[in-house]
Amino acid sequence: CKNAYAQIEVIPLNDTISIEMVFVKGGTFTMGNDDGKKDARPAHKVSLDDFYIGKFEFTQEQWVAVSGYNPSEIPCMKCPVNDFSWEQLMAFITELNEVSKKKFRLPTEAEWEYAAQGGKETKGYLYSGSNDIEEVAWLKSNGNDQQHEVGLLKPNELGLYDMNGNAWELCQDWYDKKFYQRSRKDNPINTEKAKHRVSRGASWMSGENYCLRWYRNIDHWHHKRGNGGFRLVMEP
Repeated sequence: CKNAYAQIEVIPLNDTISIEMVFVKGGTFTMGNDDGKKDARPAHKVSLDDFYIGKFEFTQEQWVAVSGYNPSEIPCMKCPVNDFSWEQLMAFITELNEVSKKKFRLPTEAEWEYAAQGGKETKGYLYSGSNDIEEVAWLKSNGNDQQHEVGLLKPNELGLYDMNGNAWELCQDWYDKKFYQRSRKDNPINTEKAKHRVSRGASWMSGENYCLRWYRNIDHWHHKRGNGGFRLVMEP
């Protein structure tokens, strides 16, 4: 089915709960920023294949619909799921793929940044969907010290919600501050095991500087945190 933004595929998890995945047309874009932190330099051209990405951060009710339990310490069924470990997440995605017969995975850093800036529909905003951060993100300044239900603020150019704020979104990549100096041009991903993982997009505890679309966060290797979540990619 289609909406004003993009092609959306809806994958039912049970009678009432489904996952909405937005089609992202591949292309070439400039990743990183020469004026950003050192780990976001140099700005470099990256080419990506087509993919689908979650319209929303993955919610507690979606997790429960697949696994039957909720790892989140503060229940809020339409809020991002959190407080899970990397191992729990990998087991969950495996189970989801078996149940749905689809190929879900975490986004690469490059896929995340491309989707955050609106893919081919980008208008060049500083943040994902606006130059006014509070239009698109729950942060320290407006989040009332808590996470929020997904999809309440303005979406970005692709119709994706909460790409900034609410919950940090985990990527596939291991974190290497010098990765951009050697990353390949086509579908890059850092698979070299390191001390930290990469997450993107900031959370309800963050300041707006963490929301710049090229900002790379050093995440705990296990990711188990009350302000850490994820958004899935689905291979076409």
